[in-house]
Amino acid sequence: MIFPFKKVVFDGGAMIELLLSGDKSELYKNIADEKIIPSTTTLAIIETDYILCRKLGRDKAFKKTDNLLSSNYFEVFSLDSFLRDISTLKCFNPIALPDCATIALAIKNNIPALFARKESELIAQLDEKKFETEIYFLEDLLDYSKI
Repeated sequence: MIFPFKKVVFDGGAMIELLLSGDKSELYKNIADEKIIPSTTTLAIIETDYILCRKLGRDKAFKKTDNLLSSNYFEVFSLDSFLRDISTLKCFNPIALPDCATIALAIKNNIPALFARKESELIAQLDEKKFETEIYFLEDLLDYSKI
């Protein structure tokens, strides 16, 4: 599959899907081959850690996240450089704070955002064209039967 972007901001859900899919997945291969250049936020890392912790246990979850971060495939952005952008998005959009951080980083860097699945509150805002960036969903891009 050819993804409709080169640089992209991963939401925590997309990172979780990547870490659970393993190194045989299309997503992983595209990152390893540098066909996709991913970035993310520190908040998405926190979200990834705690959700994987619930699924896999703390040690296994943290090891997966640490391995991903040490691979240097992802550029991780601290929220400090765009706090007000996140706050503004949250003020005007009833979506989760981590989603606001992902979208704010995408807007700041003029690249798309990638989420794992369509959530109703985010879709409602997309229908109103509230964001100044493209938003993609893994569920639209990948055949989940192959993950």
